[in-house]
Amino acid sequence: MASVADIHRLIETGDFFHYSQGLYCTDDRSKIGDEILLRSKKGNPEDIFGEAKKVKRLYELETKSIFKLLASFFSQERIQKERLFINIYPSTLLDCKFPGFIIKVLNHFPRVKNRIVFEIIETERVESIPLLKEMVIFLKSLGFFIAIDDVGKGWSSLNMIIELEPHYIKLDHYFSINLSKSLLKQEMITSLLHYAQKFTIKVVIEGIENNDDLATAKLLGIPICQGFLLDEPKPMAI
Repeated sequence: MASVADIHRLIETGDFFHYSQGLYCTDDRSKIGDEILLRSKKGNPEDIFGEAKKVKRLYELETKSIFKLLASFFSQERIQKERLFINIYPSTLLDCKFPGFIIKVLNHFPRVKNRIVFEIIETERVESIPLLKEMVIFLKSLGFFIAIDDVGKGWSSLNMIIELEPHYIKLDHYFSINLSKSLLKQEMITSLLHYAQKFTIKVVIEGIENNDDLATAKLLGIPICQGFLLDEPKPMAI
């Protein structure tokens, strides 16, 4: 596990890099985007983010990570218009400095508009959903998309979905494990799909690792899949 000194050094020097994992259309397996994942030799991502939060530098780590990955991604002209799915903690979105950071991002990377999906991490308790909703509305107005990550794992999934009206719902990998054999999981997903379709929200299921579960996801009508069967995380192409 990374020490406190390691965390401070990592943030100050930018000693981290990024992997990507593709998201695919369930029907034809066409690629619709990449989830971007922070990696470092100092430790696993959960420990790094956890320690950064403890020393009150989570905002700094996340914004530096976002700026670094965008600088790499937009360092060359790209023909494809796939979207980048970027994880972000609610506390970062609620930081008073975040609106200024977003304006800086738009000024430095004008091609970012309509390309970024902020995946709001569901495992962190949200201090103020009304304030978070205001930030989400602000981001949408600037051409960013919103996803609720790890639905089914966090503390207030349904509340967040209703209040934030995301463009995407990402089902936690719990739902994909033995999906083909679990009628209970299938029924729950069917209910979520019914809601999502009514409000033009796209559902993504994470953690697809075998063909039976992929076939079941397709049969249920889940539009987007992600998992090792389709694509393993790999160094982000620049």
